[in-house]
Amino acid sequence: MEKSLIVLKGLGLFLLLSALLFLLQWQLAENNVLVLNYRIHILIFFVTLISLLTILIVFAMEKKNIIGFIFLGFVVFKFFAMGYIAVFQKEFRLHIVPYFVLYWVYLLIEVIFVLKLVKKQD
Repeated sequence: MEKSLIVLKGLGLFLLLSALLFLLQWQLAENNVLVLNYRIHILIFFVTLISLLTILIVFAMEKKNIIGFIFLGFVVFKFFAMGYIAVFQKEFRLHIVPYFVLYWVYLLIEVIFVLKLVKKQD
């Protein structure tokens, strides 16, 4: 039961932080500071969401010592997904720095979650 509560809290916190990032993007666009494509942000969000869900499910199943490997695999997958976006989305090339900042913010959130789960696992 405790592991399920940790998983639900983690998922809720991630969704809250993601909503704040989408709100920030919307505010930047409304004030004509920086207009970014929502499709790219949604793709980065969903890849991170799938990664976190997988890590949280493995944590709940009490599989020890593989969370780090799953995390590394998803980091590589997300990096290749960013490369795919860079090649096929013209908009991405125009605003490459803000999109990579967004990528790094989501990666930081993921790293913090993984570190907390690994500490709770021991």
